[in-house]
Amino acid sequence: MNAQDIINEIESIPCNDPVLLPLGTALHQYTRQFQSGELSRDEYLELLQDLHTEHLLHAQCADLAAKERLNTVCNAVIGAARVLSSI
Repeated sequence: MNAQDIINEIESIPCNDPVLLPLGTALHQYTRQFQSGELSRDEYLELLQDLHTEHLLHAQCADLAAKERLNTVCNAVIGAARVLSSI
């Protein structure tokens, strides 16, 4: 994944997500610093990769939370089925 791919992916994050909003802010800050010469190309790419990793971790956590909620619902349905089958 190149720098532009990472930028495109981070910029596609919905701006209303309060957990991921700082990623977009950091992306623009790093880009300004790179363009002004404060960051080298390698430093910039490393920072972008870190942002991408953070985004992936957040997405995996969100998936895990959704799976946990689904598991809770499934367990409730199973519990209700057991009660109904014992009547």
